[in-house]
Amino acid sequence: MLNNQTKQKIKELWSTYESYNEYENIDKKRIDAIEDIKKIINSFIIGKSNVYDFKTSLDGYNKRNNLWGFTAVKGQMFFNQIVNSYNDNIDELTELLKTIITEPKDLNDALQRITKLENELQDGYNDAPDKRKVPKPSSIGYFLSYFWQIHNPEKWAILFTSMITAFKEIGIWNEKETQKEIYNQFYLLNEEIKAYLIKQTSAPINNWDIEHCFWDLYLKKNNISQNTTIHTNKESQSSAKAIEKVDVDLIKASFNIEDYLIPKISNLIQLGEDDTKSSAERGSLFEKNVAEVFKLLDFEVKEYGQGTGRNADAILRFREENIAFIVDAKAYVNGYDLGIDDRAIREYINNYSPILAKDGYKRIGFIIVSNSFKSDLDTFINDITWSTDVKRFMLLTSNALLHLLAYKTRYNIPLSQIIENIIKLGSVISEKEIIGIFEDI
Repeated sequence: MLNNQTKQKIKELWSTYESYNEYENIDKKRIDAIEDIKKIINSFIIGKSNVYDFKTSLDGYNKRNNLWGFTAVKGQMFFNQIVNSYNDNIDELTELLKTIITEPKDLNDALQRITKLENELQDGYNDAPDKRKVPKPSSIGYFLSYFWQIHNPEKWAILFTSMITAFKEIGIWNEKETQKEIYNQFYLLNEEIKAYLIKQTSAPINNWDIEHCFWDLYLKKNNISQNTTIHTNKESQSSAKAIEKVDVDLIKASFNIEDYLIPKISNLIQLGEDDTKSSAERGSLFEKNVAEVFKLLDFEVKEYGQGTGRNADAILRFREENIAFIVDAKAYVNGYDLGIDDRAIREYINNYSPILAKDGYKRIGFIIVSNSFKSDLDTFINDITWSTDVKRFMLLTSNALLHLLAYKTRYNIPLSQIIENIIKLGSVISEKEIIGIFEDI
């Protein structure tokens, strides 16, 4: 599949990658993580844990150790959708998963497993009135190959979207219809590239080396900077190498989020830091734009804000799952700190929680939106979630909110999945966390 021209491109890519390979640390972390993940998988395979425990354990581990991007759309979100779609036949799903996530005997066996899952999901996807709520068959290749690599990283390469994008860029990828055809082509190309580079370099080269090498091309293709911080000395350069690849390189989305934002709200960040306006004017405009973004996320939004007395800026409702959030938008130029807002926040909670509970909203949260936060407010948040009806308190940056909307628009993500994912994050949510959840790499 490789001709002389593409071989030369691959050789050049490898030479560039080899000159500054910064991925040794993630590979070491992966080796350790594999042993932990194997235990989670084996516990499920031998029946010590059910599919719900398996899903939850895997989710928790990967959120703490995001080394393969499994927290994103084609990994954990896909897994959640599969489980939801089999709620009435969970034993059937359990047996199915046990037969397809163990290591295949060979490529032919792997392709048969992909076909088996694709056949299971395709009709349901085709017939679904809302395709956002059902598992997409296009995620199968990544999902299964992730498990296979955990079993045997030397044998199985993961079908990353970034790899396919890079293969297209150098002209070695042909579009295919089914996941079986896609993974077959990907696997054979990956093996051919490895063999070629081993012959050229006389060095041991594995699947992770190829992944990292082509990841660099993917970053350039999507105009993503390899280094997110300018380092001025050797010590800082060395420490930069110790940061995990997924956490660093996914600081930026793989697409221009402005392509998915309407002009009305795209300047949210600029509004929040516009010191040419009075604090009252800046605050009012910021609050209105924050409310508009939440409307575009499909919340039912009741705006209050300035001029309405001692009220929160907005109340978000999601009746389908009886979830509501109290929202306070803060247009602070130099970053938000709690200050004297402690009493006001408690007052909002005490005023609105009984009303929302009476209306049938069983889960109530509080969101502060600001461009940045001077502290994580952990002590205050712990007290609020312990002593009030609010059980989830989030500090959401403006940039994170815009990223959330961009991912929803790009991938048609339903509001239920957005809420399900963001409530699992820490108290301070930046665009990095949103990208880590939703980026399809």
